[in-house]
Amino acid sequence: MTLDRALRNTLRNAVTQCRGLLEEAVGDVLEGRLGVGRDGQVEDAGRMGHLSEAEMGHRQEVVSHLRHIEAGGFGAADAVAQLVREVSYTHLNRLCAYKMLERRRLIREAVGRGLDSNGFKFYLADHPEDEKLWTSGRQDVAYRNFLGWLGGTLSGEVGVLFSPTDPANRLFPPQRTLEAVLDLINGEDLNEVWDEEETVGWVYQYYTPKELRDRARKESQAPRNSYELSFRNQFYTPDYVVRFLVDNTLGRTWYEMRQGNTSLADRCAYLVRLPDEVFLTEASSPEVLRAQGWLLGESRVEPDVVSLGHTVDGYNRAPGPGDEAEGWIAERLARLTNGEAEEFKTQELLDLLFLLCRKDRFVEGTLEELGEEVRILKDVVRERVDSRQRDGSSQEERLRAPAHVHYRAPKDPRELKILDPACGSGHFLLYCFDLLETIYEEAYDDEQLGEALREEYPDRDGFLRAVPALILRHNLHGIDIDVRATQIAALALWLRAQRSYENLDLKKNERPAITRANVVCAEPMPGEGEMLAEFAGSLEPPILGQLVNVVFEKMRLAGEAGSLLKMEGEIGDAIAQARSQWQREFERATDRSGNALLLTRSEMEGLSGRPEAQMDLFDVSQVTDEEFWDRAEGQVIEALRSYSTGSASTNGQGYQRKLFADDAAQGFAFVDTCRMRFDVVLMNPPFGEASKPSKAYIEKNYPRTKNDVYAAFVERGLDWLHPGGLLGTITSRTGFFLSSFRKWREEIVLKEARPTVVADLGQGVLDTAMVETAAYALEKAR
Repeated sequence: MTLDRALRNTLRNAVTQCRGLLEEAVGDVLEGRLGVGRDGQVEDAGRMGHLSEAEMGHRQEVVSHLRHIEAGGFGAADAVAQLVREVSYTHLNRLCAYKMLERRRLIREAVGRGLDSNGFKFYLADHPEDEKLWTSGRQDVAYRNFLGWLGGTLSGEVGVLFSPTDPANRLFPPQRTLEAVLDLINGEDLNEVWDEEETVGWVYQYYTPKELRDRARKESQAPRNSYELSFRNQFYTPDYVVRFLVDNTLGRTWYEMRQGNTSLADRCAYLVRLPDEVFLTEASSPEVLRAQGWLLGESRVEPDVVSLGHTVDGYNRAPGPGDEAEGWIAERLARLTNGEAEEFKTQELLDLLFLLCRKDRFVEGTLEELGEEVRILKDVVRERVDSRQRDGSSQEERLRAPAHVHYRAPKDPRELKILDPACGSGHFLLYCFDLLETIYEEAYDDEQLGEALREEYPDRDGFLRAVPALILRHNLHGIDIDVRATQIAALALWLRAQRSYENLDLKKNERPAITRANVVCAEPMPGEGEMLAEFAGSLEPPILGQLVNVVFEKMRLAGEAGSLLKMEGEIGDAIAQARSQWQREFERATDRSGNALLLTRSEMEGLSGRPEAQMDLFDVSQVTDEEFWDRAEGQVIEALRSYSTGSASTNGQGYQRKLFADDAAQGFAFVDTCRMRFDVVLMNPPFGEASKPSKAYIEKNYPRTKNDVYAAFVERGLDWLHPGGLLGTITSRTGFFLSSFRKWREEIVLKEARPTVVADLGQGVLDTAMVETAAYALEKAR
């Protein structure tokens, strides 16, 4: 079920009320109990005598988190406002998650009846200390402990939302606020929404009131920071647009890999298929390649019959060798001579010619003995090829002309990579999950394509149980600049995996754990300079620490530019520069056998005649082998992981160090995604002007598309694709006719790619967004 407008409006009102309740309460707890004012002033710890020792530790962690936000460039008051927003939204999202989980019987009732929920009662029976709190009248503390425990049980699988370092764990609203929020969530008028995975997406969109968007646009035409860029573009993509774009990208990719032999052909209701599609095969010779060029209208030189017959692989559709094949051929040859040639699809004609060319396996005799039939066949194909290029033909005639589909090599489904670089709540990824389940099943049953899958999963039932985790581990990738979006996208995908397990009748204890979702937040590396110096200085050889510093510096704009930040190039350039320096400085001397001698720093200075202060940027003195450069980035990430693990002490500095390491690890996850290449890119990107801090970067790196963020996203999306990969997006339609988008049209859309489908949708598509939209798919040049 898709939520209708009336139900969405009811949800919007509830979410708006929940936000007001939670933000006011969290702000009051910060100020009234923990001594952190809304202006950012923090009271001296000596005045916190009302707090227990444990509560003082929690306060220190909250203050550390506040300092961590400030280190990212926020003023004191803005840092407090940011902390309140983050904590309030996380609480709401967690409560909604619990509601959805209990509806799916994945957890016992936790929030459905608040303190009377049976899951809470079971918890009290197993936790005597909290049962004592209950009986002594401190039910609110016991319930808070219960929710914390419940989140801890889920953190291993839904780690982003239930992270143990999230400040929401230390900033809990009072029970009266919690009960008011639960009353709204549990209202009868919202009863239906909790059964839908898309609900978390609407909660995400509605958490930022329309009034805030309107005020921000009135005050500044361009977003003033990443927060504004995020909430000004929070528009949920309608289901029919998602299906149209996914069907014509991921669906089309598998459809072409299988040469039409897939159930997706019927299941993908929005997949655009022309009446006379012809699936070309991989060219086996220059002659066949030229024959395919003739079919495509790229050449006027007519091919010989054998080359033309081998432009397709008839084995994909016609029967194999034997009596059935002979009957299949004889029946069609008879129809050709009986004047029924025009009734054949072009694919069937070429498949027939292919089998005739394989006479040694299918029929006796030669092509010369079937001269009349072959002549008729070729005449019909020639006429259809010519019709595509004939001037004055109607659009209907062009649509019915043969549409030749380039060969797309089949892949093991684990190698199919899909990216949404502005993923929001993960709507595109959720529908991709649906199609991927079918793709995995069809691949497993394919004689050749499924060989590796069957070897690893010999039992089909065991394979089907593994598929949800395989999809999340290998196929689906998302990026967003808003950590809230990454929370709910990861949650939505986890819930979708649970639905698959439910469809397989797997009980909770039989379900494989889902421990990975490739959804990352594009945000700056942490800003604590002393910790960066400590971390970088601890790495050996020193060049690794220098590379860390380069990455941290380049990542400053990640929260503003998001997916438009070309980090793969930035890191590659830095490593290449260091490697080049190493080669210049360390390979100046050779031994008697002609082998390069590595020199010390002092020897380098003597050889080059330059003092150390004038040496190149990087300290490469301790690099002793060429292979180091291939391992450099992996070594940095591994060092970071060790740093994070060793920094989880309980004091405030240790907690802030853990925050630093966690954020840095998230940053490297973004970098890792940037370095990948994908088969499909899907998105509903931001549109309009770039945020003010990122404007100079985008103008420099996207000179052809700098006039609108969505145009730059299309350029960036094509960069990410393999040749022949497909991009699907919904954007403003202005790019297709305004003169300011001429370079985008001519140099990007029509040169580096080609449009495959375009739907001009007009206004009223993206909820309250006042923009006329178009949804379209582009194929990257091969």
